[in-house]
Formats: sequence, C-alpha cells, structure tokens
Amino acid sequence: MSFPTAPMRSLLDEAHKAALPTGEEEVWALNLDQIEPHSGKVLAKVMVNASEVGPSTYVFNKGTVLYCKLRPYLNKVVVADDDGVATTELVPLRCDESKVLPHYLAHFLRSATFLAFATNVVAGAKMPRMVMSEFWSYPVPLPPLEEQRRIAAILDQAETLRTQRRTALALLDSLTQSLFLDMFGDPVRGDGRYSVQAVETIASEERYSIVDGPFGSAIKQSDYLDTGIPVIRIGNLTKDGYYSSSNLLYIGRTLFESLKRSNVLPGDVLISRVGTLGNTCIYPPDAGEALLSTTGVCKIKVNPKVMLAEYLHAAIRCPSFQEQIQKSASTSVQKYFNLSSLKSWQIVVPPLPLQQTFATRIASIEALKATHRRALTALDALFASLQQRAFSGELTLAAPRAPAQSLEQLQQLEASIGLEALIFIAKRMPDGDLYNSLKAIYFADRHHLEHHGHQIYNETYCALPHGPVPQSAYDATRVLIGERMFSDFDDDAMRAALRRNDKKLTALRDADFSKLSRSVVESLEWAVRYCSDMKFGQTKTASHDSAYERTPKNEAIPLQYIIDTLPPEARQRHWNL
Repeated sequence: MSFPTAPMRSLLDEAHKAALPTGEEEVWALNLDQIEPHSGKVLAKVMVNASEVGPSTYVFNKGTVLYCKLRPYLNKVVVADDDGVATTELVPLRCDESKVLPHYLAHFLRSATFLAFATNVVAGAKMPRMVMSEFWSYPVPLPPLEEQRRIAAILDQAETLRTQRRTALALLDSLTQSLFLDMFGDPVRGDGRYSVQAVETIASEERYSIVDGPFGSAIKQSDYLDTGIPVIRIGNLTKDGYYSSSNLLYIGRTLFESLKRSNVLPGDVLISRVGTLGNTCIYPPDAGEALLSTTGVCKIKVNPKVMLAEYLHAAIRCPSFQEQIQKSASTSVQKYFNLSSLKSWQIVVPPLPLQQTFATRIASIEALKATHRRALTALDALFASLQQRAFSGELTLAAPRAPAQSLEQLQQLEASIGLEALIFIAKRMPDGDLYNSLKAIYFADRHHLEHHGHQIYNETYCALPHGPVPQSAYDATRVLIGERMFSDFDDDAMRAALRRNDKKLTALRDADFSKLSRSVVESLEWAVRYCSDMKFGQTKTASHDSAYERTPKNEAIPLQYIIDTLPPEARQRHWNL
C-alpha cells in the first residue's frame, strides 16, 4: 500500500507569521551546532536577550519543523518545543496541521529515503546546500492524520529506546574514565606518583611497532577485492573507542605480504591521524591480521613488559590526551599528525601490576558495554526497518490470524495461553536456558498434537539456522531486551513476568494455571523433562526433524509438515491421514 503525496510547499501554513518578543525578554537562539544529527535532539538551549538577536536570523514558534539546508547529509531536523530565533541555515516549516503533523514530517525528513535525496540535490562544493526549488517540490507521502500520529508515536518510541541505550553506553564510558583518573590521575601531566615518558618508550622493541599505512600509490583502486585481508580505514575506528568491521575493503595475500610493515595484529592500538584525529581502538582478538590503509590510521604495538594495551587505549581517550593530540597536529588541506609527533606524546607510566588491576576492573564494564552495543545495533536496524515501512505504507496494524481452513493454515494465536506457557517453561528450565526454553515449546506442541490433536496456543514456527523457533514467543523475548518494540503477547504483562539477560530467561512468577488446561500442563512438563539436561548441540539435533529439514531456511514451517513427523496412529486418529 502506498500513500498519496503532495509537494512540500503545499503542506505549509503560509499565512502564519511568527513574532519576536520585545523589550528585555530573553529568547532561545538556535544554531546548527546545537542540533544532534539524525535524532532531532537539541544538545543545548542558548538564551540571549531579544535586543541582541543578529540580522541573519528569523523568528519561529513552538511546533515549527526546522530543517538544516547546509550540509544536508548531517541530517539535522528538529521540532521546536518553544518559540525562538534561528540561523537562516535552518528552513522553518510551519505545518498546516489539517494536512501534515509536525512530528510526522520531521521523521520523514530524517528518513533514509529523504536523506538520500537531500544528499544528492545540493549546490556548492565546500559548503553544500540543499537546492531549495527541489526541496519545495519534493512529494511527501500523506497518510490520514490519525495514521501520521500513529507512525510518529511508533518512531518516537523506537528513538527513545535507542537514546536510552546510547545514554547507558555514555554512562559506562564515563565510569571507565573516572576509574582511570582515580587510579592514575591525568595521563599526560601526571600528579607526581608515576613517571611521565614519551610514547615511543612504551612501544614494543619489534620493528615497526609504531607505524602508519603504506604510501598512497601502493594500493590502487583495482587492487581491492570482495574478500581477503581487510584494510583498516578511519571509519573502522569509532568515536566510542571500538573497532567496527563495517564497510571494510580487502586486498589479496600477495599484495599484503609486500606491504607487511603496516600490518595489524590483535592487541595493537589503532589511532586515526588525518581529518578526524584521536579516534582509537584495540584491534580485537578474533579479527585476524589486517593492513593499515594508505592514509588516516596508525598503530602502536605496546611493550607488554611496560604497558598494557587497555591502559594505553583508556589514556588516549582521556580529554587531556585528546588535547595533546590536537596540539601536535599540523594543517594542510586537513588536520593531521605525523609519527614523529606521536612518538613524542607524553604519557604517565604506572607500575604494570596497577595497570593489570585496572584492566581487570574495566573488563566487567566492557562486557556490559558490549551487551548494550549489540542491543543498540539491533535497535538501529529495527528503527531503519520501521522508517522504511512507515513511509511506504507497510507499517499497518497486524490483522488477527484467521482460523485455519485446512492443515496448511494455523489457527488464530491464543496469546494469553502462549505467554503463560512461556512463563511455565522459563520457571522450570535449568539455568533459564533461553535456547532450550524456546525449543521446549516446539517439543511440547508436537507432544500435544500427537496426544490431543491440536496445538497448545497455535504458534507459528520458523526454520531458523539452529532449528524451529516459536515466532511469537521468540519475538516476545526480543521485546524484553529492546530488539523489538512489540510482540503478539501482552507486552506489559510479559515485562512484569519475565526478564531476559542475553541467553537467560527468568520467570518472576509462576504460570497462571487457570489459563492452562491439564493436557497443556502435561505436554509442557514432558517437554521440560525431555530437553532440560540437553546441551546446545543435543537440543539442536533433536529439533532438526523432517518438518524442519523440508522447510526452506527462515520460512514458516507448515503445520502439515509437523503433523507428518508424528506416529501413524496419531495421524490416523486425529486427522484420518
């Protein structure tokens, strides 16, 4: 389903005129650097006296959508929550709310579809700006107002979940820095307790322990392959201090061997040195060998008798060390630092046992951060999917499942029974094993089909890589960790009854037996006994039955296939097959 569209300009209330406060009254002055890219969050609210407002500004009122036309790839869009004045680089969009709602329009302007358009329709090389004639004529999809309100609410909720994860990561990051400063003091100047040395003194004695990438012409565009040895570029070092394997380029083994002075191995500390200065990460232990790109990234291999990579990485991320990096930089077309500058950087060198204590303490923090990053990655993917579906008319309310007309169709899901069945199993599964809990639902359903001729709550099973997965129950567990916004179950009741921590599912109460028949309880108990002592591989093998094997991967398993796995007498008794 697609929505009707209308040109951007036709959606505005052209008659509305905003007025500037008079006298000594303070007014909100909004500039570009106060808006967070992609999210629409205002980072700082700067108030100025109304008499001090400059000429290159205009007045806006609460509810106005403000779109940044300068460098539109930065994706800065905000809905004003108060009256104010703004730079003329922000385009004011006062919506005609009989046609379009401000929060809906803001979400659309931040969508991948509009961002792709905006990035390509610009004029100016150094300071690219949106071509406004194209902007005003752009066709905006216009669902009914109630649907706009629903779409905006869903995307707002998804963005809130992402913000919560980012906030948690930021707090954990600040905890690491606080621990560092408490244990060691300022990493550049020190506090007199430990010696301050040049970075080159803490590097490994191996040759090329401090090195940058090969000469620019050493790797040609034609040398890049789809697979091979990865080439690490600036974009692979995140501002949060981690290595990202996204958008890697690759070269062949022969070329890599000829450039091996610039190789990267697990445990090396990587630093961005051109343009974006000071992003850093520890190359992870499971990543395999790699090569530094021809520009932009350098490495330090520490001497493990003097310094740990974890200590160096944390020190580099401290504000005073980042300030040292910036001061050491030179400028041509863009800022950069050379290896001579890097080698002369100053760093506090505490005793190795104290560094080891620090590394041990932050390991638990890093584990928590890894969990949050995985959840944030899943939320980012969910948000992108919701955006795409919302503006193409695919984010419709799910219709109830119709009763089965044949064995090829599943009956309407009985969600309340499904939730209690999941709670029943979670309460009894040893160690809260999530994998075995979900597989137990499948085993219980087969048992109930065999003995009673119908499913427990009419679940749909999908043939995922590790076996049949009860889709509604699995989606519910993903809601618990923020990977999904909603499931087929009563999500509020589920959150009150269950907790999920990575691979563990914990029941906070027992099942409501008024919703579970005696036959259902018997099948659930049988399934828990059947798989409770199984290891992962055993459960996987047991679930890979002929119904699973007959179904294309990632597709729903037809009920008929599951029935075909049952004993002949059961098929004859219940379905005359």
